[in-house]
Amino acid sequence: MIIEYKDMEKVEQTISDWLKGKFLKERILFGDMATLMLESFKPLEGHSESTSNYKLALLALSSRMFNDCEGAKQLLLWGLPDQSQPLIRDIIECIQLLRLFLKKPRYAERWLINLNEYQPSDVNAQLKKLHIEAREYAFYGSLSHGVHSNLLGSLSPLQEREAGDHGMLRIAHFGTARTPEAEFSIQENFIIMFFLMHVALVGPLAKFYYSHIDSETYDTWAKKMENLTPRLVDITSEMIKQEEDSSNSVDPILQDLVFKKMRFESLQKRLEKE
Repeated sequence: MIIEYKDMEKVEQTISDWLKGKFLKERILFGDMATLMLESFKPLEGHSESTSNYKLALLALSSRMFNDCEGAKQLLLWGLPDQSQPLIRDIIECIQLLRLFLKKPRYAERWLINLNEYQPSDVNAQLKKLHIEAREYAFYGSLSHGVHSNLLGSLSPLQEREAGDHGMLRIAHFGTARTPEAEFSIQENFIIMFFLMHVALVGPLAKFYYSHIDSETYDTWAKKMENLTPRLVDITSEMIKQEEDSSNSVDPILQDLVFKKMRFESLQKRLEKE
């Protein structure tokens, strides 16, 4: 068993060297999506005594959602995909609350003034009653498996290598993981986060921005948003192809655990439907 942790002063340089030529599309796409999100927040800029509690609630929630995205991105690029999942899951909760607050402003004021807390399952049920489709919630269950200290949420730092006559060499990466398994998990979590950012943009953020900006400015923003879709499709297709091409380089034991997780989730969904 090897425990691998580089000298602290070398960690940042090691990761910087590792990232050269990696995840370029992900970093560029994230920047473009983040820019559109920030633009949609512009009507919330500034503060005065006349600012409503409703807008203050939206501002607080929007900043949290954006910082979740930024924090998850930093953890992913640092080689800590498991640690990014709690933040990615929180993005879902923020999107759902934004949907609810835009439809029912009184919930936003209670959240701000009375410190009311709304459980994700309750919010989802409320959105269904309001006939609001919350596509983001489909990822909540699977992400919940990974945010707790169980095996499925602790796989990315582990690696096994052939060690000749000595059998398999197990390596535990502390501080960061830069293995084929970790790269796969990083790409997978980026795609989930991109989907959630896109859902936020075309859903609650578009609704809010449209009602607080002139039509010409909104149309320009919406056109940029439309251009994101083919790029999302492209980056997802590329990951699937890379997965097929590099399947032999991925640790078969960890890969089998991932497949078991997928089968478990599939079974769980069927049971829920029944």
